[in-house]
Amino acid sequence: MSVGSDKTGPVSTTIRVAADHRTLRLMDAAVLSWVVLWIAIGAWTGVTLWRAADVGDTVASSGRSLVSVGEGLQSLSAVPLVGERPAEIGADVTETADEISARGGEVKGQLRQLGVVLGIAVVGIPVTPIAGLYVPLRLRRGREVAQIRRHLAEHDDDPRYDRYLADRARASLPYATVATLDPSPDDASSGRTPEQARATHRVLADAELARLGIRRPSPARR
Repeated sequence: MSVGSDKTGPVSTTIRVAADHRTLRLMDAAVLSWVVLWIAIGAWTGVTLWRAADVGDTVASSGRSLVSVGEGLQSLSAVPLVGERPAEIGADVTETADEISARGGEVKGQLRQLGVVLGIAVVGIPVTPIAGLYVPLRLRRGREVAQIRRHLAEHDDDPRYDRYLADRARASLPYATVATLDPSPDDASSGRTPEQARATHRVLADAELARLGIRRPSPARR
């Protein structure tokens, strides 16, 4: 395997997350807090509408009460001299009361459906764009770190891998940091010996590993 051909290297056109591991942890906490916040708001919205749906029970109960009134009016038709008019009014009241009761059940069901849909929308609308952008980048960074850990275990003593990590450091770290760690980055004209160049690569490689939150494997584990 050629360590210089790693797709996560600085020569790759793939966009890498250049933030250090501490910054990523803060970003993780911020994104998680954002998601939890909107889940709480969405849950509150859904539960509030779900409870408000109980107004449908009140409407249905009123309808059932009117049914009793209508039936009472209809029973008056059996009283001598009263006539059929109360019975007709009672039938109209009973019919209207049945419609009110049915409508109360519909209102309850519709409000509960609205509570579920609105609760999901309140969570999904603000969370989906953030998760859709951040999660793939975070997963890519996780794969990148895992790959470097694996390669580091195999090539920790290889000067070429130190140089590869040093190249990553030059591409990822701030210029001031690179200039401090490597005052003469041009090995061809700096006049440094190969040992000095390897030492510089090692320092830059360690800086890149620190940025990623990776420790070199201990000698006992090599």
